[in-house]
Amino acid sequence: MTTALAAQTAFKEKTPEPHFGAELPDASSAILQARIKDLQLHLKGTPLERFIGQLYDELEARGISLRPQCYLSDQWGCPSGVPVIGIPFYLADPKLTLIEDKLGSGAETEREIMMYLRHEAGHAFNYAYKLYETDEWRRLFGDYGKPYLETYKPRPFSRKYVLHISGWYAQKHPDEDFAETFAVFVTPNSRWAERYRGWGALTKLQYVESLVTRVGRAPATVTLDERDVDVGEMEETVLDHYRQRQLAEKIDLQIGDALDQDLIALFEGHGMAEVRADTLLRAQRQELLAAVTQYSGVSRAVVVSVLDHLSERITRLDLTVKRDKAHEYTTRLTSLVTALAMNYLYTDRFFDTD
Repeated sequence: MTTALAAQTAFKEKTPEPHFGAELPDASSAILQARIKDLQLHLKGTPLERFIGQLYDELEARGISLRPQCYLSDQWGCPSGVPVIGIPFYLADPKLTLIEDKLGSGAETEREIMMYLRHEAGHAFNYAYKLYETDEWRRLFGDYGKPYLETYKPRPFSRKYVLHISGWYAQKHPDEDFAETFAVFVTPNSRWAERYRGWGALTKLQYVESLVTRVGRAPATVTLDERDVDVGEMEETVLDHYRQRQLAEKIDLQIGDALDQDLIALFEGHGMAEVRADTLLRAQRQELLAAVTQYSGVSRAVVVSVLDHLSERITRLDLTVKRDKAHEYTTRLTSLVTALAMNYLYTDRFFDTD
């Protein structure tokens, strides 16, 4: 047994297993141990194909020719600047959907699937025509380059935003505000003009309506098909996928803001360089993940969760980087993440607190 394999085994042995209910299918054990990429999941022939077709019909009914390419991924998403839609892999197989119901946050209903598809289509429409770069878009929705925080403090009774996905999601970021507004606009029988009469959000909806009239049938400016996490590249097992999701909360609690000073020393401060540090981290995420997991033997779940946490802290601290030092930042960050993950592997802690 190699050192890397031994390290992975050690991690799995001391990581608590998620609780599995009796309702899980007989084949669940085999599914849980299978690598996601080996399940050969696809959209064709699944209910998702019908939902995507419904989305395309709704776009056509509104005078929009864009048909965002959809693919299976680890979660809902639209890679920044790329007009494609990622759909959670577990929705492509009924057994995986049942596992998500029991171990995850619960699989989406048909109604929720359509809500998310319309929302992600809003991102795709925004990116396909680079609307976020226009003065009119920025005037209505704000700065697209605003730091993207996972936690935010919404104003529940604000009438400046539409209501679509729960949690007042439109208030999270200007990009989400547009996507939510677009989703309301394309939803059949939403009667948005009546529903939002007297609201500040009505101006945004009217903007989307006029925008679609102007560019809805025009060829997209951006036609990239660069995917974030494609199901065919997901090396982790189904079980590790759920371990990873459980680890995220644990890691946030353990690390907290304890590494803020290290991050401040690693990057540049606010306004001291031309590029936000979280932008660099997003661009180098896959390379960082591959490097740390390949040479340390630490579980991918741990590394992903650490990277997600550090990205959140870097964003909150508003750190920056110099373009000509990108390689240096990446090397130092790789070392930091490796040290954290290895310490956790052998001590169950990221650093000593004594």
